[in-house]
Amino acid sequence: MTNVTHIGTASGRRAGTAPAEPLPRPLEQVRECTRERALALLAGMLDGADDMLFNMAETETDRERDRYFDAMRELRLQRRVLETGFHDGIVALFNEIGRERKPSPEASSPGIESLTLVQNDELEISVALDNLARRARNGCEEALALLCHRLEYLFEGKVAISEKNNPLEPRQLAACFADCVLRLSLDIRARLIVLKLFERVVMDEAPALVEQANRTLAEAGVLSELASAPVARRPVRRSSGTESRQADGPTSSADHGQLGELLALLRGPARAVSETSPEPFDLSGLATLFDGVAHRGGAPVTVDQPVRAVSRDDLIQVLSRLQRDAHGQSGKGEGRGLRESLARELDQQQDAPVVHALEQADDDLINLVAMLFDFILDDESLPADVKALIGRLQIPLLKVAINDNGFFGDDGHPARALLNTLARAGAQWDPQQGTGDELYQRIRRAVYTVIDHYDEDDGLFAQLQAEFDEYFSDQDTRARRLAQRLRESEEGRARAEQAMTRARRHLDQRLAGRALPEALIRLLRQGWQQVLYLTLLREGEDSEAWRRQSKIADALIWCLLPHATEADQHKARQMAPKLRVAVARGLAAIQHDEVESQALVRGLALAQEAMFRGQAPRRVKVKAAPEDVAASPLPEDDALLVRARALRPGQWVEIGAGDEARRARLAANIREGTKLVFINRRGIKVEEFDATALAVAMREGTVKLIDEGALFDRALEAVIGDLRRRQGH
Repeated sequence: MTNVTHIGTASGRRAGTAPAEPLPRPLEQVRECTRERALALLAGMLDGADDMLFNMAETETDRERDRYFDAMRELRLQRRVLETGFHDGIVALFNEIGRERKPSPEASSPGIESLTLVQNDELEISVALDNLARRARNGCEEALALLCHRLEYLFEGKVAISEKNNPLEPRQLAACFADCVLRLSLDIRARLIVLKLFERVVMDEAPALVEQANRTLAEAGVLSELASAPVARRPVRRSSGTESRQADGPTSSADHGQLGELLALLRGPARAVSETSPEPFDLSGLATLFDGVAHRGGAPVTVDQPVRAVSRDDLIQVLSRLQRDAHGQSGKGEGRGLRESLARELDQQQDAPVVHALEQADDDLINLVAMLFDFILDDESLPADVKALIGRLQIPLLKVAINDNGFFGDDGHPARALLNTLARAGAQWDPQQGTGDELYQRIRRAVYTVIDHYDEDDGLFAQLQAEFDEYFSDQDTRARRLAQRLRESEEGRARAEQAMTRARRHLDQRLAGRALPEALIRLLRQGWQQVLYLTLLREGEDSEAWRRQSKIADALIWCLLPHATEADQHKARQMAPKLRVAVARGLAAIQHDEVESQALVRGLALAQEAMFRGQAPRRVKVKAAPEDVAASPLPEDDALLVRARALRPGQWVEIGAGDEARRARLAANIREGTKLVFINRRGIKVEEFDATALAVAMREGTVKLIDEGALFDRALEAVIGDLRRRQGH
């Protein structure tokens, strides 16, 4: 069994924690609403866990499938523990808002926020949590900022609310559940499976929890008129120079600790495989110092040449020359090309042959950054032209990592933020628009600005990030406006289609199987169906107008049916003139064509008079309308179908393949997948699906969902997972 780790939020949360002082009444209401809804979501997840985990396990290997089954069993056995722990954690999040947080003395190590030394399992779960929270945050960043502002207002500015102590921040909610998961008797892979299940069911509703909290506070009078939170621009940082140290303090040993954990993972598998297979990169030309001894290819260097250790200053100087001379030419396997280039540059500086050896930490950084960029260059969410541009940033980011020991532990680092933003922009760029497109040119200018001007000042990344923030803000405002108009239009069209279908079916049910005069059938189909349709559209099915118009249709049909008794015949004669008046008024109310209305009413009168005189009007038997429900090619619980129905506006997709592929964003999801409308970056409608058709297209690969999330974070998560698998082998 894996050792229990304490990842949480580094706050020392404990069950039953009482607030430092009574919470404001509106916040108590938010806490109770959040607790009830979150626990209901968790209960729903646990109720359906067996089915969902079984479906998720179907495509896995036997070994991985066993982990899913282990997770099923443990969730059943420990359900009460999970629910109780999650409940206590949520309550503690709210109660601790105004409390000065201190590490728990019971914890074997503090949480990831403090960036102290962490165990490998804890590191991997923390990265998974960060990415889980990031994906959940994509749908509610603006609402979270608004909530933070309302909470600060509630506390009269005495408490600063941020991602670290906002109780509805996705990272905090996810950490509550992670604390419970870490107590389960599961290995690290099975725990990650449970977290994935939690993300799909519970965290998918995080935006709804935030919206509910804002609504509750607004209804209680807390900044009820506020539509958006004031946003402060993030200050420019310098991470490696003197100014940085003065502003942010010295680099803590914790930064070295987390980096050490990553590099320990990296060195472990490399040493393990060196005895039986080549190193992951060709080390000819450069050696690496292990315990002061130069190694190449996993073995000590035996050539009769002096060994010269490459200092960090020398390494930075050589990288800077390569960055500007070669403009960061990059591609798959850059680690190999970079080493060869480094070796050539270093050899040119020596009069006599020597073996240049990298310090172990620098060697590790080159390997780690190369692995990250290999993932980036394999990422299917980016077009090839954009990947080629972003790949050129490998040398600048390697220099950042060498200069700043906290780089890998700081998810807000300006260089990481810019890389993520460039990837987001690239995911939205459609190759069909060509490289002359404005968005592509902005990405290109940013990349070459870094290549040409980055030395050690992280302020350059922050400046470029600010420019992209402004650009995206303008683009998002325009896109939201276009999408809103399209949504309203499509919603109106969907309501109209639904009303027409309902009106038609209403008459189908009453006419089916009956023999009725042609004049009546014509009146109902050509005239009264429109009355029913417009009444539904304007008033709704629960309205008095709908009930009245439906009764008129029923009375028209009954009046012209053959009647066996004298009483029914007498009643029909009395109803006939009133019905003609009602029909004429109904048609006039919807502005039906006057000439056609008169013809329809006249035909009705002739049919009624003929029947009352004992003449049999020509009757037509109405056949039952065929069922228009097509058999779905997918079961209702199909994972892709469920996902298609739940897609939120703003999701980018790639439609088609190869040179014909187009990129579009979801503008409207009408009634949980009844209609999904996609537009391009210019706001032009390019495709429309229902949820079933989209799910089938996703299964066939003709539509792919694009992950706009933080590329660097996804790459780091993938690298850690890959290193974990290599360790397992």
